[in-house]
This record gives sequence, structure tokens and C-alpha cells, in this order.
Amino acid sequence: MSAPAIRPATEADLPALRALIPAAVRGLSRGFYSDAQIESAIAHLFGPDTQLIADATYLVAEIDGALAGCGGWSRRATLYGDDYSAGRDAARLDPARDPARIRAMYTHPEFTRRGVGPPILSTCSRRSARRRG
Repeated sequence: MSAPAIRPATEADLPALRALIPAAVRGLSRGFYSDAQIESAIAHLFGPDTQLIADATYLVAEIDGALAGCGGWSRRATLYGDDYSAGRDAARLDPARDPARIRAMYTHPEFTRRGVGPPILSTCSRRSARRRG
């Protein structure tokens, strides 16, 4: 089993992210939410936030060339959601008083229990701390 390779997400990753995120939500939310709740969340909340990609704070994890997961951090006021979620706020947080926010962590169901999440999270933590100074 290969370790995940972590790299910044790019706009070229958007088609793969648009497939991975619904697959993760559908595959890993069953048993916790109804099918109707899952589909509503996918339609209204869960999808790529291109602001994170533009800010270079969104990461992807690849295993043997396949997109296995994604996630990032943000220094923006928006707490959650994709490009189309209501209540988005692109205002920058004040690093002197506002912590960075972990955002949009997803693992493809085929890659669960393979160490995808921890390296994304630790990379987010290191990079947000470095940018804060």
C-alpha cells in the first residue's frame, strides 16, 4: 500500500473533485443520514470551494495516481460549503485573533482506512501556522 502523496489542488483537479466529493458523502454518510438528506446536502452544501484552490490552501491526496481524498484550510470567514452555498463571506480572518479553519475534508470510499486524512490535516496545520508567522 502506497502512502498518500499530498499536493495543492489546482483548477485542473476540479472535475475529479466534483466526482470525489459526492462519492465520499454518499458512500460514508449512509447509516447516519437518510438518502434525501444526503442528496440535499450534495446539492446545496458539498462541492469544491474554488476560493480555497485560488488561495492555495486546498490539498489533494493521491495514492498510486488516483485521487483518494482532499481537504484544506481557510483564512476566510466562510465556515463551510461550496461555491454556491448561501452566506459565503470571502473576508479574510485576522490571524492575530482568528484561527484558520479546517475545511472540506473528504476521503473517497475506496480509500478509507488507508491513511488519507492525517497527512492532509497535518499539512494544513503546518501551512496555516507558517502563513500566520
